[in-house]
Amino acid sequence: MFADDENSFYYNGLPPDEWERARQRIIGRAQAARARAVRELARAVLRPVATLAATAGKWWRAYALRRERNAAVRELRALDDRTLKDIGINRCEIEWVVDGQDDTRLRDATIAANRSCRRDPAAGTGTALRPQPSARQLIKKHAA
Repeated sequence: MFADDENSFYYNGLPPDEWERARQRIIGRAQAARARAVRELARAVLRPVATLAATAGKWWRAYALRRERNAAVRELRALDDRTLKDIGINRCEIEWVVDGQDDTRLRDATIAANRSCRRDPAAGTGTALRPQPSARQLIKKHAA
């Protein structure tokens, strides 16, 4: 049946039922090869489309983030200097604060606020708080 090469098949001497099986095998291989070719073509076409979609998604998120940042800057710039001072920022620090680059300043301000609440002499206030009487001492004082 086969000549020297496996792909060159001698079909003339086949009975009709073997011929039909060989034909079905050939058709099945052709359909599998076609399906592989279509899958590879689809991958080749869709891979750049997927990359483009991912890039467009990144651009869109960056655009939305930029718009959000600009809106925050606009709102803070609309405030007067006194309100900005109440918040704890100067007008020249607005973009710096909105960008989130004020971590060190906020950390230092939090430390200073905690020190001033305790009135620790090491914090530089120079005055220590008087010890507060406990609830038990207050009850004894008012009961007497």
